[in-house]
Amino acid sequence: MSTHGLETLTSAALLGTARTEPDFAALHTQDAAAAIVAPPEHRLLGAAALERAFVAAGSVPVTRPLPEPAADDDRPLLPPAAGERLRALLTVRSDLIGEWLDAAQGFRAPHGIVVDLLGRASALDEELRDKLLVLLGPRGRWLAQQNPRWSDLVAPDTDDPSVWQHGAAAARRRWFRALRAQDPAAATELLAASWSTETAANRQNLLTELAAGLGAYDEDLLDTALDDRSRKVRNVALDLLRRLPESAFGRRMTGRVRAWARVHDGAVEFTIPDVLDAEAMRDGLDDPLPRAAEAARADRAYPVEEARDRARVWALAASAPLSAWLASGMRIGDVLDLEVSEHLRDVLRHGRETAVDHQRDSAWAAALLPREDRAGLRVAEHAPRDVLVEHLRRMSARQLLLVDDIAALPAPWPADIARKVLTVLYTAAAPTSHSFRALTDLLARRAPFELVDLFDDAATRTDDLVRLNRFATAADILKLRRTLHEELS
Repeated sequence: MSTHGLETLTSAALLGTARTEPDFAALHTQDAAAAIVAPPEHRLLGAAALERAFVAAGSVPVTRPLPEPAADDDRPLLPPAAGERLRALLTVRSDLIGEWLDAAQGFRAPHGIVVDLLGRASALDEELRDKLLVLLGPRGRWLAQQNPRWSDLVAPDTDDPSVWQHGAAAARRRWFRALRAQDPAAATELLAASWSTETAANRQNLLTELAAGLGAYDEDLLDTALDDRSRKVRNVALDLLRRLPESAFGRRMTGRVRAWARVHDGAVEFTIPDVLDAEAMRDGLDDPLPRAAEAARADRAYPVEEARDRARVWALAASAPLSAWLASGMRIGDVLDLEVSEHLRDVLRHGRETAVDHQRDSAWAAALLPREDRAGLRVAEHAPRDVLVEHLRRMSARQLLLVDDIAALPAPWPADIARKVLTVLYTAAAPTSHSFRALTDLLARRAPFELVDLFDDAATRTDDLVRLNRFATAADILKLRRTLHEELS
């Protein structure tokens, strides 16, 4: 591209505008330069800037219409101290950012920090980024739309199908996720239409997105996915179908519970077919036992037939609606009281725990908690809060050190539970153990704020430097959490 115009402007600048009039005729941008109304020296500099921009970009600067202004945001303004606290947390990438953003719901960010927060948003994970964008509100979304650097922060326009039709895999998945949030059934219909043309990786990733907003409208596609060539795709489909107990898949599993298990003399007896039919294999009943279920009895090797039955009983328990076990008017407690063959007991329990997690069944979770030495996070987090609290109050120090059950209790913990955990840390936990570190971290993030002084006191009552440091750190985190909540109040 010719730079002759710039050379003429350079010559004019060297001679000076008092001695010569710059000639814009050789410029690519002569019309725009001629329209500049200013003193001669300013016209020369403006014309040079226009021509240089054209040479670099290959297009003449044009006037663009101003975008529509951002919508009003009538939420109360974030207190200044809280805004500075957020910027500090983002600077050090604190793990308290999520708690701060949850506590700040209902506020809007001051205009003066919106650009700074948009610049920091890309470094956050998707969940935190979405929460931050809520805080930034309409003005933040408006600004993000104006700057290509922030395009990933703006929800895709689902009215424009070009991304879905021609975009890269990551962009298509993001667009599909946005459509799923707006209209789950429409998203499933769209994926079903393109299913046969998608790669295995795309089928797996897009099918995973159905977990959000999962419903009966997904059933046909998930059932189709059970026949997929890719095991990973089939596994995703199975995982999602297990969350739909009212589906045809759930009804098939209920039928197998009735056919494979019967109650007799206070025990549940299983009759597992030696050879499964094609439909049972398609429904995952011949899949290997998951490692998590194997780990419970890794100290023992089972004969081939018993190992096969263990895998099938686990799959049945994990996949069947929990209501399928309540035959003849039995209650949950009655079912759990039944005797089970020793080699099937642990996999049946593990499978039911998996079903509780998938089906989010609080009644079964509440029934399982007191019956298991270690019910685990998957069960405990679905139990009603009052049931979980009473369960934790009954637990021994040894059981609390397993951490999983106490980790299911969200903040704020009751004061007596926090004191109990602190006592366990003093009396039963080695300061270098994983349990000690995990429990002190949980205490710092979930204990009620009124126990700050108790934490400070705990740090002064030990001569063990590791224990002292952990308690002092927990006290500092608890104080910081108290402060950030006060700043938002």
